[in-house]
Amino acid sequence: MREVRPIRLPSLTGLRFVLALSVLLSHATYVLIAFGGPLQQVHGFIELASTAAVSGFFILSGFVLTWVNTPEDRTTAFWRRRFWKIFPNHTLAWTLSVVHVVVAIATSAAITLPGHSVLAGVTGFFLVQNWIPDVTVFAGFNSPAWSISAEVFFYALFPLLVVGVKKIPVSRLRQLWATLAIIVVTLPLVAMTISGPEAPEPYKWLKMNEYSLWFIYVFPPVRLMEFALGIVTARLIQVGRWPTLPRWSTAALLTMSFLATPLLPPQYLFGAACAVPLTLIIAGLAIRDIDGRSGSLTRPTVVFLGEASYALYIIHFPVLLITWQMVADFIHTPWAAILFAIVYIMIVQVISTLVYQYYERPLMRRFARPKHPTGNISGHK
Repeated sequence: MREVRPIRLPSLTGLRFVLALSVLLSHATYVLIAFGGPLQQVHGFIELASTAAVSGFFILSGFVLTWVNTPEDRTTAFWRRRFWKIFPNHTLAWTLSVVHVVVAIATSAAITLPGHSVLAGVTGFFLVQNWIPDVTVFAGFNSPAWSISAEVFFYALFPLLVVGVKKIPVSRLRQLWATLAIIVVTLPLVAMTISGPEAPEPYKWLKMNEYSLWFIYVFPPVRLMEFALGIVTARLIQVGRWPTLPRWSTAALLTMSFLATPLLPPQYLFGAACAVPLTLIIAGLAIRDIDGRSGSLTRPTVVFLGEASYALYIIHFPVLLITWQMVADFIHTPWAAILFAIVYIMIVQVISTLVYQYYERPLMRRFARPKHPTGNISGHK
């Protein structure tokens, strides 16, 4: 059967910016927590969106890497491209985090600082922090980098996974997809059986022990299921076996899943509740691109911001801590906190764009040497 593989999937690049913005908003609104009431509820709503967004990143990563993969793509070349995509920006963000801790640690009820032990620093630099079931380690220094630690594991396995999936008979791909979806939805039930010490701040509100949190939130083999779901989804579209679904139905399913998340056990917060509908959304956007239908996500500005989204994702947290360090003593009212969040978002967006344009892209062009142009469909990590 002839496979479908267009040159560009701009909607998925634009979606990447939306996902990164969700995470940015979640951290930017940390400053609202100290004022309680409706502002704290607003942050809680955004927090739900950000955890779903990270799940979307994992699914999208598996999808895009599969979409651009060819039989001629050597494993070492793939790993080289991934290294130069993620590590320079990660090193920059890690350095900012370390400098912030060494020079001056901000103390605020509004922002709980990440762990900053030597173990957290070393494992965080080498992106292996997710393998240690300690919140102060896997959420240490630049906390959002835990997802990059998971991605490193995914990248290590991807050459084997994609070859394996391509060998599966087309008639069995839907069965594999359904199996992965069921695994993703049921893994929180496994996490609920795990006992351990109480999770420390800022995770106490989840009423979940530390080991259960680690297992369902950051343990790479668990989050691999979402990445694999993206791989199989891309493969189904490539071979023309993805079902046609109305846009309203996938949007409705995502909305219902999102609204139901607070009613579920807390283990469902970290991706499981929204992973399947997000996969359907991603597939639908890809098919729209294949059919040549444009939308708001394909606008040049949105696509550019999507291309720069990894820089935004990886540096926004240390920039948040540094800027809060500078102004925390002046934030005494809710309106001041809201103003800070707005100004911070604008500042970090400008910084991340500059990092992408003058640091990330030149290094990629000089050292990554990708075989295939991936500018508009490149992976987030």
